[in-house]
Amino acid sequence: MNQLPAMHLHALAFRKERGIALIPLLFVAAVLVIFGTVGLRLFPIYSEFMTVNSVLKDVAAEGAANRSMREIWGATSRRFQVNSVDNVRQEHLKLEQRGDKRVLVLDYEVRTKMISNIDAVVSFKKEYPLGP
Repeated sequence: MNQLPAMHLHALAFRKERGIALIPLLFVAAVLVIFGTVGLRLFPIYSEFMTVNSVLKDVAAEGAANRSMREIWGATSRRFQVNSVDNVRQEHLKLEQRGDKRVLVLDYEVRTKMISNIDAVVSFKKEYPLGP
């Protein structure tokens, strides 16, 4: 008779340990799908920006201080074509004079579809001092 209550307690313990329910599991899956979609949509945009950043750093370091905007764009556009950069155009680059130094300013944004009628807009603005 002493074993009957112990077996009864053992059965009750198994009833309480059921694991995750269906609704929380679906909620977790939905959140993972949303974050996965956002990541897959935004990764190419940031990857392209890293390429643009690398190209413009190289051009700025190559003695672009005495070049015209046309010459700078010629050097960057060739590299953009090789690296399949599609979202940066000449109007996104500007030369500015800051005291005795010149600065190349990159300012652009990229819009991408997320889900249905929801879009994401990613803005990039960076300055590159033109050295000798």
